[in-house]
Amino acid sequence: MLRQLYDRLLVLAARPDAEWWLALIAFVDGALFTIPPELLQVPMSIARPGRALRYGVIGLVAAAAGAVVAYYLGYALFAAVADPLLTFLHKKAEFDAFRTDVAHNMLLWPLAFLLAPMPAAVAAGSVHLGVGGALLASIVGRGGRFIVVALLLKRFGAAAERFIEAHFHRVALIATALIAAFLVYRYVL
Repeated sequence: MLRQLYDRLLVLAARPDAEWWLALIAFVDGALFTIPPELLQVPMSIARPGRALRYGVIGLVAAAAGAVVAYYLGYALFAAVADPLLTFLHKKAEFDAFRTDVAHNMLLWPLAFLLAPMPAAVAAGSVHLGVGGALLASIVGRGGRFIVVALLLKRFGAAAERFIEAHFHRVALIATALIAAFLVYRYVL
């Protein structure tokens, strides 16, 4: 099953509209944090290592645009939508502690955009971080992730493809474990 998914991603990566799909997924990731765009960026970069950096920049720009949209959603709708939900879920005190931490740790926002178990841009808007600060944090945090992946695949793309083909089942098992751990960390813990 994983082999079929990988093969389908490689087919999608070779399509002429693959860059648009990558941009869409990265935009949604920047706004809502649902599907890691690297699932498409990696096969695209393996298929065309010479374009790896281009794909990284597409992901960075689209995720930053998504972050701006999410920031304004958080800024405008937090009190009406999220605040009652947090109260219902008994998470209001936890969010208030988060808001206080934000005020004291502004330089850690790039990490929040990279690692936060919630849409960080929505959170940035809800605590009124400032759209410029949120955009910079998104570019450094989430965008940095795209560029690092792009540079690694640009350099090691052909070797990575050979390694994946030779050891697909081990790579798939490790990738599945990492994705599962990532999802548990993001949505359960």
